[in-house]
Amino acid sequence: MSLLSPKKLILLGFAVILLIAIPLTVYLVQKQQETRGRATRSTTLSIEPSTASTTVGQTISFDIMVDPGGINIVTLATLIINYEPDKLTTAAGFVPNITGCTDPGHPGLFCRVLQEPIYSSGSISAVLAISPLDPPIQTRTKIATITFQAQSITNPGTTTPITFGDETQVRSSGDNESFSDNVLYQTIPANVTITAGTAISPTPTPTTSVINPTVTPTRTPTPTTIVIQPTNQAPSCTALTLDQAATGTAPYTLTFTAVGNDTDGTINKVNFSFGDGLSQDETQAGGIGTNAVNIITSHTYNNAGTFTATATLTDDGGTVSNATTCTQNITVSSAIAVVPTTPPQPPPVIYTPIPTVPPTGPRETIIGIGAVGIVLTIIGGLFLFIL
Repeated sequence: MSLLSPKKLILLGFAVILLIAIPLTVYLVQKQQETRGRATRSTTLSIEPSTASTTVGQTISFDIMVDPGGINIVTLATLIINYEPDKLTTAAGFVPNITGCTDPGHPGLFCRVLQEPIYSSGSISAVLAISPLDPPIQTRTKIATITFQAQSITNPGTTTPITFGDETQVRSSGDNESFSDNVLYQTIPANVTITAGTAISPTPTPTTSVINPTVTPTRTPTPTTIVIQPTNQAPSCTALTLDQAATGTAPYTLTFTAVGNDTDGTINKVNFSFGDGLSQDETQAGGIGTNAVNIITSHTYNNAGTFTATATLTDDGGTVSNATTCTQNITVSSAIAVVPTTPPQPPPVIYTPIPTVPPTGPRETIIGIGAVGIVLTIIGGLFLFIL
């Protein structure tokens, strides 16, 4: 009798096919997991306008824009902004976008500033994150504004760049993305041309005088340079926010944050008027002495009532910001003591079983085929041994 009967050949061939299918199945599963875990880089960070010009001593502002590219779902950005410190300078000139946020106490599109802006010579860094109560960024959006002051002129035909540093990153929270992956695809810098300021001198008009019939020209006046002093612009208070709801029970303590800037000078004082007859002046920290401030103070309302809190900024020229642009209406109610009629009972503990969801999808199908292949291999080996 032949050692290799037709039945043995069939079983041997079937076993060989299964031995090839099992490693191939494992390889395909690993590749599928790798593809699902890899985030697609499609987000662009840009500084706009991309080209601009100014004169020495003047300030100029740029918007930081994020574009997810229609794929990523942006929830966090680590920003490193680099510039030439001999051409440009900034002090507290980085302001996150303050529109579109609904998380109480955390103003701004990026409702949580995980790292306040750090200013150094030629660099600004900050970490911004979306609040869990607000939707992530999925369309092209402004996330911050940065203001510079021109220090010296650029050479003819050249510009000074404003760029993103290599450590700049963007995180996404898509279904098939890992939050640890950087989804930043590209960055677009800006370039600034700085020129010297000039003053225009009027051209004198020569006149003549008539003495008896003799006509003699008058002396031509010496031209003088007229320097037009700019009008001091009032500072701007852009936001007054609270750390919690504007309604509460006395005594009720709130933390106020005032944000503002001055385009042609520095801010020397921020006044908080709490609406209950009390006010407070802040003259230190929070950017005081620069062209942008972010001042925080706390106040306790001890009596019930409705109060209108305001914040005003005073610049180095004594000009005060409009008091109606930064206001908050506070409602405080009286505390009411409630005497329970029965001892409070702890809430019942309800245990809800978590349903087991059978796995579905291509990955589970492939693993199932591999498991069936292993079982068939064992059965085929037993038949081969018996025959």
